[in-house]
Amino acid sequence: MWPVTIFLMIVVGFYWLAACATVWFWMNALFSLCRLHFVRASIWLSLGSAMFIWWDGRHSMDEFMSVYAVFIGIGVLATFVRWRKKQQAMQAIPTMPTWTPPKTPANDNQPPMFSLHAKSEG
Repeated sequence: MWPVTIFLMIVVGFYWLAACATVWFWMNALFSLCRLHFVRASIWLSLGSAMFIWWDGRHSMDEFMSVYAVFIGIGVLATFVRWRKKQQAMQAIPTMPTWTPPKTPANDNQPPMFSLHAKSEG
């Protein structure tokens, strides 16, 4: 009886972890999308879709490789658009003016005179 129990626990554990992984992939895809990490979201979406197709069992993984490539390509394009908009916004910010040194006084050939003795007024 113990070998059957151990075998069933392993099988149920495998399917339980696969179900948890499927949910984890989809949730990571949503969270990455909310944080505007489009490439990560597309990769998580591809993994979640692959797990869903594996659960469904009617299709093979090879049929959807082009769909995964489209997901990741859209993620890359969205990331590029976000980066380009950020670059344009950074270029629209005016740059700081350059520092100009102060002008030298007209009597620049005379050294300043300092007295080491304090004058006492009395």
